[in-house]
Amino acid sequence: MGHALIASLFLLLSCFPAWADLLNSTPPAYPVKLIFIHHSTGENLLRNDYGRLGIALKTNNYFVSDTNYGWGPDSIGDRTDIPDWIEWFRSTSTTTVVDALLAEYGKHASYSRLAADPGGQNSIILVKSCFPNSNLEGNPNDPPSSEGWLTVGHAKWVYNQLLTFSRAHPDKLFVVITAPPVQDPTYALNARAFNNWLVNHWLVDNQYPFKNVAVFDFYNVLTDPQAHHRYNPATATIEHKVVSGHNTSAFASSPDDDHPNVAGSQKATSELVPLLNIFYNSWKTASRVRTTTAYSSPVLDGWILESSENSSIGGAVNNSADTLRVGDDMANRQYRSILSFSLNLPTNAVMATAKLKIKTHSLVGTDPFATHGKLLVDIHKFRFGSSPALLNEDFLAAANQAAAASLAGSPVNGWLTAGIASSGLPYINSKGITQFRLRFSKGDNDDFNEDFYGIYSGHTASTNQPKLIIQYYVP
Repeated sequence: MGHALIASLFLLLSCFPAWADLLNSTPPAYPVKLIFIHHSTGENLLRNDYGRLGIALKTNNYFVSDTNYGWGPDSIGDRTDIPDWIEWFRSTSTTTVVDALLAEYGKHASYSRLAADPGGQNSIILVKSCFPNSNLEGNPNDPPSSEGWLTVGHAKWVYNQLLTFSRAHPDKLFVVITAPPVQDPTYALNARAFNNWLVNHWLVDNQYPFKNVAVFDFYNVLTDPQAHHRYNPATATIEHKVVSGHNTSAFASSPDDDHPNVAGSQKATSELVPLLNIFYNSWKTASRVRTTTAYSSPVLDGWILESSENSSIGGAVNNSADTLRVGDDMANRQYRSILSFSLNLPTNAVMATAKLKIKTHSLVGTDPFATHGKLLVDIHKFRFGSSPALLNEDFLAAANQAAAASLAGSPVNGWLTAGIASSGLPYINSKGITQFRLRFSKGDNDDFNEDFYGIYSGHTASTNQPKLIIQYYVP
């Protein structure tokens, strides 16, 4: 996905309450590329003779493309239920799928759009599941769960997972369009509770730091003529008006067809497009995403060798070598290494992602990734032991978070890269030292041979030094 972006928005559609002081419904000043992931409801929404969304987006300076049934790698366009978003954005297929998505410029439905493709990747991705996704089983207040399929708990879990992807791409805007309602009231309370959670709690519950994710409540808009999710220019506010007790479709095509009718589709278009402009302008205004790279300290880096096999006590240290060690020695004693980084971020910086990169110098003996399990990264704000200086006690000193990251695989072009879990970000010191401890999950492989990776330390040139890459946001 390394192409220049005009402005990247993945329309999984959500409203950011925090954007209340940044409301600007003016269309973009230049053409912005947009792609809409949909099936039949979305196709109707786009059509000139139906929902007229294509025309509205064209008028507002969006260059629209779309996906439909049969689109993309392995026909992934067929799969747009809520649980399917994991395949799109949180699987081994994600890179291939997203590369194709951002490069797509074709039309797979009938609608008007700007005549000239402005070039580059798609900037906006509208993501919408169809009305069967309002038949969520379970209970309204179910917590997120990795189990299930179309259930309240699993749907929450899926959307929580998607935040990992959006957090790693703060230069893109993601907007979620909720699934339209159905006429059958069986699961209506579940649908209402889930969509209210998406609009009001999803981002807050996850303490999401960026403004690159938003929600449009298509579901609510279609539950009653007086139900809205829209911008009111008279009051300069975003209205999310729910009509009590109205949780099923008020705009179905017929008693036997839950597809939204023309009136409902056009109502949704009129409310969506001004909000999309607000999402876009708010994201562009507030998107002060910055990246900084810190290099490990040659004074504080070093390796620690266990005193004896299974003792879990440091027996020897080395803080002057050009290479660190992780693995074991001929006596099956474990090597662990300490990396130290110093940051000085703005006082009000909100850290969003952290990535540790280390470059291997050499491999001695058996590859530990084949025999020693995952390479784990422990983290401690300030220091592991009683001093930031390398000490034997650092071998087992308590971490603020053990296994804040892990790697399972061989180096790529010599580099190993570990993304620090979001739960570990509070332990990265924004003004001062943070230490990382590298260790394999299994101490040794009992072969009485040396089996370790040599890793470039802070004593080497910056092109090879361990790096801590931080993405942060200044409110």
